[in-house]
Amino acid sequence: MIKVDLITGFLGAGKTTFLIEYAQKILAEGKKVAIIVNDYGAINVDRLLIHKELGDRCQIEMVIGGDRDCGRRRLKTKLITMALEGYQQVLVEPSGLFEADDFFDLLYEEPLERWYEMGNVITVVECCEKLVYSDYAKYILAKQISKAGAIVASKMEQPQQLQNMKVFLEDLSQEFHCNLTEIPLHGWNKGNLDDQTFHELWNSGYGRREPGKALQNKEQTFESLFFFHVEISGDVKNVVEQLMQNPEAGNIFRLKGFLKRGDDWLEINATKMDVNITRTAVGQEVFIVIGEGLNHDVIANYWTSYMNE
Repeated sequence: MIKVDLITGFLGAGKTTFLIEYAQKILAEGKKVAIIVNDYGAINVDRLLIHKELGDRCQIEMVIGGDRDCGRRRLKTKLITMALEGYQQVLVEPSGLFEADDFFDLLYEEPLERWYEMGNVITVVECCEKLVYSDYAKYILAKQISKAGAIVASKMEQPQQLQNMKVFLEDLSQEFHCNLTEIPLHGWNKGNLDDQTFHELWNSGYGRREPGKALQNKEQTFESLFFFHVEISGDVKNVVEQLMQNPEAGNIFRLKGFLKRGDDWLEINATKMDVNITRTAVGQEVFIVIGEGLNHDVIANYWTSYMNE
């Protein structure tokens, strides 16, 4: 049976960065690995980031666009193809608004149930006191964590942050009547996935919990804005930091994209907690801003120039 791991988590939590390190460890075990990414939005920025780090050592596929049923059919098709090509482990990084129940149901369908078994569900949760979750966001996060066999507290720089995360999980458990504090919790920061933590995560399994309290208003308020061929004058990091903290721009969870600089690119990956900018040889001239109540005009004023399409 082919093992499938789900790497879940809310928007901007660090799922892609964690997935890359996790996949590198599995590859080091001699496994033939494939990755499926379902990004929130129709532009494959995350695929570029994963390919830059993993190259041709594993197959990377995207499932983008379409409604829920369309996305489900595309994901099923990808999984069938990977089974026929002899992959031993598949890692699936769904969008930050994904509910794991959908994937459990999918694996019971023919012919997938003959080839695949659920391995681990790992939920990545950002250690950030600056985050302000709406009721809907907290509900989605509780749903994701409830199915996890392990929680990764991401971007953890100080031991106290792990204790803060435990308090957050206690509050979330009480609000949605579901014990999330019993799930093993691991602190992690970029580049620090040690062998012991990896093996614990690789054998963590999954949960079948369910929030005992349903959200009355499940209206989805998240949206994504796309800006093409963006130009920024002045210090790029400072401009992005100001944007992320400006409440008039909306509640921005994530900004990701690229800026062209000569023959190279600047890769930008920002949350309210931090703004990471690195130089890279590959990129795509797009900025994706994801959040709630986004104000297009306020955000656009931070760019010197841009195109909407």
